[in-house]
Amino acid sequence: MQICFQEVLTKLEKALCSFELDGFKHPRFGDLSSPEAVIIETSDKALQEDKGTIFHVTVTGRCNARCKGCINVSLTCQGRAETLELFEADPVRESRAISVLAQKAPRPITVAFYGGEPFLAPEKMDLMRRLLRKSLGPDVRFMVYTNGMLLDQAIARHPDLIQDLWLVSFSIDGQKEQHETIRRGTCLDRIHRNLRLLKDFAPHVRVLVWSTLREEQSLKDCLTEFLNLYDQGLADYFFYHFAETQEPFENFKDYVLRYEAEFSDLLQVFSERLKEGELLPLVHLLELLAFMLTGHRRGHTACGAELASNFDLVGGRVLACADLPLEFALGEITPEGEVLLRLQDLSFLAAYRDPLGCHRCGIEPYCGGRCPVQALTGSPERTRQYCQLLRLHVGLVQERLTLFKKLFERFSFSAQDLYQKAGFLARYTDVIP
Repeated sequence: MQICFQEVLTKLEKALCSFELDGFKHPRFGDLSSPEAVIIETSDKALQEDKGTIFHVTVTGRCNARCKGCINVSLTCQGRAETLELFEADPVRESRAISVLAQKAPRPITVAFYGGEPFLAPEKMDLMRRLLRKSLGPDVRFMVYTNGMLLDQAIARHPDLIQDLWLVSFSIDGQKEQHETIRRGTCLDRIHRNLRLLKDFAPHVRVLVWSTLREEQSLKDCLTEFLNLYDQGLADYFFYHFAETQEPFENFKDYVLRYEAEFSDLLQVFSERLKEGELLPLVHLLELLAFMLTGHRRGHTACGAELASNFDLVGGRVLACADLPLEFALGEITPEGEVLLRLQDLSFLAAYRDPLGCHRCGIEPYCGGRCPVQALTGSPERTRQYCQLLRLHVGLVQERLTLFKKLFERFSFSAQDLYQKAGFLARYTDVIP
């Protein structure tokens, strides 16, 4: 593991030699490859963050969506599709391990069922749910990440599982044409029917729409799809992020211009609704605004993998993140559910921040360092492009901060209100775009 990690660091250090070659020159922010292009002010104002413990459980590596650039194959498995067979949960083993690890963990405990497509194995989720309800009682809550295609079958066959869910994250990448072009094994009409079925059957279950942006995709299309669902009462939150991949953008300049235009449109929609007293539940925007209003500093990488405060269980292994390759495993789980951790200090997972220059970056208080999966298993070129996109993202919000402050004051929305409305859910996503 250490040899592999050192090779990654060496790649990043070499890539920094040509850091400015890809720099996008913005008319207001200057060179976006510069760490000083956009700067967030920090202070000691308090923001009460969600500090609960999250256990991601990979239920199965199997999936029916056939998504373009699936992270399981492109990054996690390094293109070796056959290794997906290792990603199968043993419900008894995983439940025992969570019960042990949760003994001294901060509450609430959230068990997040992950995949693959978890609803290909709903019986595993249901058994884990029942076992954990017995061992942890009301201290545990459950969420699922799904493509939404099999939810109707799960409701019919495992109604108690669905009723006991807290949150369901649906992968929806825009309106019908865009979504089905990317998620080729899915049908958006069927997903819509399942959303209606879920809201009728279990109206207390919250729904998060999660879009993954690839270069050819439109953020505006994703936002339009969410707003249609939100206005119908079928969705409660919206989050999107850039796809984690190895290849650099084919035309980075064009994408930067398009992202600026589409994100500006999103901010305009947010502003218009805010003028009417409506706080749109855009997860990472509300979290970012809460940070800006308080001067709060994250203090770690976006996901906090290096803190070892959350655990991801994948095929009998314990990882700091389920999307990291299995050779980064922190330890194993025996068939009896005993947890054998080999590593306690995970700071090496964030050591890429030094060659990447995170300590000099003006948006580091919010970003905290790019996703470890992208930094450690992706390409330095793509990672540096994301640094530029996120500086642009933060800068565009910062330009409108005075307006937002006035509107928040008009409707008595505090920074904590923004965080509690939807910002807290960033921890249950990929955190930053």
